[in-house]
Amino acid sequence: MGPYLSAPKRDKRKASGENQRLRFASSEMQGWRNSMEDAKLTNVQLDSNTSIFGVFDGHGGAEVAEFVSRHFSRQLLLTPAYREGRLEDALRETFLRMDELLNTIEAKRELVRISRNLPNNYPVEPDDNLMAGCTAVVSLVRGNQLIVAHAGDSRCVLCREGRALELTRDHKPDLPEERTRIIRAGGNIVDGRIMGNLNLSRSIGDLEYKKNAALPPQDQIITAYPDVRRETITENDDFFILACDGVWEMLDSQQAIEFVHKKIKNKPITVIADEMLDKCLARDVSSSGGLGCDNMTAIIVAFNHPLGQ
Repeated sequence: MGPYLSAPKRDKRKASGENQRLRFASSEMQGWRNSMEDAKLTNVQLDSNTSIFGVFDGHGGAEVAEFVSRHFSRQLLLTPAYREGRLEDALRETFLRMDELLNTIEAKRELVRISRNLPNNYPVEPDDNLMAGCTAVVSLVRGNQLIVAHAGDSRCVLCREGRALELTRDHKPDLPEERTRIIRAGGNIVDGRIMGNLNLSRSIGDLEYKKNAALPPQDQIITAYPDVRRETITENDDFFILACDGVWEMLDSQQAIEFVHKKIKNKPITVIADEMLDKCLARDVSSSGGLGCDNMTAIIVAFNHPLGQ
């Protein structure tokens, strides 16, 4: 069946937690794919007043998504911008820092271990030919501020008075500003895909598209440089959803918000997150055209009002 299993894997990896400001639930499902390439990041206590959540949708392998989920928080905390409270700058720097780390010898060894499912510190040789990458959407909640950074087509959507407020815009090659950068950097777009391969225009990893030494990171054919948005959360905002494109291919932003909004008063968000993935899973591969057959990861973060300032 090519890249698909004969029957989907419906088992889910789950996480949940809460603090005084919010509660979250995440759910991850392999689905019809031969392997699971998504990873996620959830920590309600990144520091004394900040929570972090992230979804990383891997392609070409799971190793970059898993690597980013392991290292993102620490690298974020190490940036001077974070310590100075410049959260938007800190997120931008950390997205680019992920690519810098991926080019180190030790990271290349770690990627090999992840790709082969080997224990940490297992002796391996670095591999310069690994060609994986991942999209990334990361949110910080500090007081009544929600800061979201993303590269790629994983998405963050806020529920405001029952309506969907998209806090990200999918980075696709046919967007005018993305197309301009790609062509200026020496790339091309074939059938909506960069070099006929990737159907997204920003990602972490995919280092083979980032080798033009004459250009800064944000101007490469594919860049990890994120768009960042800050939103002030009020009592009109109930929750937000982070999810990979396997979910958004099946539910548009408003449909996803309505799915959660109708259930959240009567069901735990742990149950709702699982039900969302089940709703998005295709019944079969042959009639779905591939929709609903991807790996799926979703995080629901619900606010406890009033939020702290």
